[in-house]
Amino acid sequence: MPAFQGYYPENLAHCYGCGHNNAHGHQIKTFWEDDETVTHFQPRPEHTAIPGFVYGGLLASLIDCHGTGTAAAAMYKAENRSMDSLPAFRFVTGSLQVSYLKLSRQITAAKSLLIPTSPSKGEE
Repeated sequence: MPAFQGYYPENLAHCYGCGHNNAHGHQIKTFWEDDETVTHFQPRPEHTAIPGFVYGGLLASLIDCHGTGTAAAAMYKAENRSMDSLPAFRFVTGSLQVSYLKLSRQITAAKSLLIPTSPSKGEE
């Protein structure tokens, strides 16, 4: 199964974090794993804040795009629709607050960041 972002219509696939039409962006890939969604991301050297640590903006960007992709996938699932059906579900982040509890070590080439999410039905 392709990543959620692989289903984005061409006119909605330019996001820096998750758009496959943005050659300079992160191009994250999010998938279902049972009832959770996961994104694995391999930071590059240019994502360094200070030697040995990724910059916080990267983490916020990954959370943002992982969350909007998860919201779309959860909506398709709730409506029992294929992710390539129209009209396309796309979401944007209205507010994002990230509290950094500790420094994030730079990930080596052998490891990647894992972002898990358990989507739940929110209130309207």
